[in-house]
Amino acid sequence: MRAQFATAAVSTGPTEHVATPRLPRLDRFELATLAVFASLSLWVLALDLLQVIVNGRVWTGTDGVYIVDQLQYLAWIREASRHVLVSNLFVLRPASADYFQPAVVVSGGLSALGVAPWVSMLLWKPVAVGGFFLAVRQYVSRSIPGLWSRRAALVLALFFGSFTVIYGSFTVLGDLFPVFLSWGYTFALLALAAVLAALVAYDRGRAKDRIPWTPAALGATASLLHPWHGELLILIVIAAELALWRGRRIRRAHISLAAATVIGTAAPLIYYVILGRLDLSWQLAREASKHGFPLWPIVLYLLALLLPAALAYRARARSFLDVATRCWPLVALVLWALSATALSATPLHAFQGITVPLAVLAVQGLQWIRFGRLAHPRLVGSLAIALATIPGTIWQMNTARQLAAPTADNANFINADEGRALDYLAREPQPGGVLTGGYLGAIVPEKTGRQTLVGDCLWSQPNCLERGSAAESLFNGSLGARATRTLVVLSGARFLLSDCQATAELGKTLGRLIISAHHFGCASVYQLDAPGAARGPLTESPANAAVRAPRRQ
Repeated sequence: MRAQFATAAVSTGPTEHVATPRLPRLDRFELATLAVFASLSLWVLALDLLQVIVNGRVWTGTDGVYIVDQLQYLAWIREASRHVLVSNLFVLRPASADYFQPAVVVSGGLSALGVAPWVSMLLWKPVAVGGFFLAVRQYVSRSIPGLWSRRAALVLALFFGSFTVIYGSFTVLGDLFPVFLSWGYTFALLALAAVLAALVAYDRGRAKDRIPWTPAALGATASLLHPWHGELLILIVIAAELALWRGRRIRRAHISLAAATVIGTAAPLIYYVILGRLDLSWQLAREASKHGFPLWPIVLYLLALLLPAALAYRARARSFLDVATRCWPLVALVLWALSATALSATPLHAFQGITVPLAVLAVQGLQWIRFGRLAHPRLVGSLAIALATIPGTIWQMNTARQLAAPTADNANFINADEGRALDYLAREPQPGGVLTGGYLGAIVPEKTGRQTLVGDCLWSQPNCLERGSAAESLFNGSLGARATRTLVVLSGARFLLSDCQATAELGKTLGRLIISAHHFGCASVYQLDAPGAARGPLTESPANAAVRAPRRQ
């Protein structure tokens, strides 16, 4: 990128809202920025394909560093290809098909036509990357005057990556780094693009006293794709309108626009609330996802943006979008606090996309203090932005390289024999669930369309840790013959899938419980005789049962 993108045109005085009716075409700088963003989004995919091409590894189609999430999405797509609505395949009990997600449904439709789920998932990457870039560009262009100031904010919004300390480890916060979201979290990136576009459309409609349908539609899309971002949009709109209405006469059009946007965005959130109340899998997954995350590592990570951004609060806001930008960090803080309560979960989701408003505010803050009048502002600004983007990006890429590398019990790559065993289960006409270890259990739903005892600890609930421990003990032969037979009977599984790390001689231990065995090198598939319904704490409920594996942390 050219070094001149920094703060050359940083203007003096308070910020002013420059409303351009239509953005010009992408210039060469913006095209170069998009090319860099798109190239970085392909980093993990390139690492995976390199393993396939150079080392001949069997890749499972994941595109991220925390692959259990990607395998969850792929399982959803596999289910949507058959039923449109998705059920939980990570348990052996009956599960309701009641989850609707528009991107998953589209990918499911493609998979129903013969496209592999991982391919139909990857097709969303260019949509998410391009959509997010254009939404950030639009947001920045409407918020900041001056070509080079806009370019500085655009680069910071897309690539800002600083360092922090988390539980004693020096690192970068991936959730707050937009490029990280392109590595397998395309639904979140699409939702953020919808939020940004909704705020810009809202600002335009409000400026003309109109009530466009676009903000509500985009808000509903954001909520369906990633409900946390729907919550974010609702609170930003409410907070910004309250700030604008203070001491001023309220216009009916503004009330109608706010109401339409909030209602449209909230409707899918009500659907998620109903899912959490009526669907046991969603209820348990929500409880399993609850965890805390300290605030100070987030503040430390964002400090380089927070300091100049704080200066912008002294300047006068001149539009809804200006006020919304100032409200965004405060709303994110509120959502982070709510994540520690029974109302929400996953606290880092509250700060996804935070680099966009903070980048805008940081540039506005430097405009307010007349940074452009300093000696060599372009050189100083270029160096500052390079320090705020390049080291963090390189660190994140190296971290991704380490996490995506083939390792034991990491199902981004599997043994070729295990792949053949999964293919057999996919072709086998006999219905029934699969009992296997967590290593292959995460893959079973997407590759075979079958349910599994354990595979994703958000969805293999209740007692996911006990499930994983029991399965591990079963396949390494440490469970004991009687307990092994009891676990197999109570699990409700029709098939046992033994991976290439298993050492147990299940044929001898289970005897007449097995009606057929198929061996694929180091992997094996055993079909069991007429299993009953899943029972016991490993499958259904915390009631007493014959098998309870020792808890493992």
